[in-house]
Amino acid sequence: LKELDYQIVTLGELEHANDLTIDELEEFGFYDDRMERVEVYLALAGDSFGWQNYGGNGHINVPALSLDRLRAFLGYERASLRDVLRHEYAHAVADTHRGLMRSRRFAVAFDGSHSSERASTYDKARHVTPYAAARPDEDFAEVFMKFLKHKGQVPRRFRTPVIRRKWKFVKDLGSHRVGIAAGFEE
Repeated sequence: LKELDYQIVTLGELEHANDLTIDELEEFGFYDDRMERVEVYLALAGDSFGWQNYGGNGHINVPALSLDRLRAFLGYERASLRDVLRHEYAHAVADTHRGLMRSRRFAVAFDGSHSSERASTYDKARHVTPYAAARPDEDFAEVFMKFLKHKGQVPRRFRTPVIRRKWKFVKDLGSHRVGIAAGFEE
């Protein structure tokens, strides 16, 4: 039953994880007035660990019961609730600061435009997770998630030139000198 408990997210767990994630966003300069308007909701059920309503109201939804969490119970890849929120907040940053994602800096860092549907082959020297190879926007969200999880410090396994370039983009994005607060847009 303990394993099954992991599969169901409660409102209290979601609120606690969200509070901790917002603290991380604030610490690294990603939480501004636009991000403050992003709401996080507990949905009844869904296919994925969570989703962000890109181009809509920007809100984040995390299902209480998820097919992805049920698959994790069967041995597939797991994701902590905080990692899900970190990843979805990356999409919210992209949604609330679209000019930053349209920048040449993004395209150089992530080998393509944020709106590109082009997938690449997973390569641990280029991607922080297999899911990061899905598209440039997912690559950004996965690097952002790992950046927050590791408190901005690049873990040894990610110290490749390509991943460092992506990590620097995220770090600069949060920097008050060149990031969100400064416009960062080109």
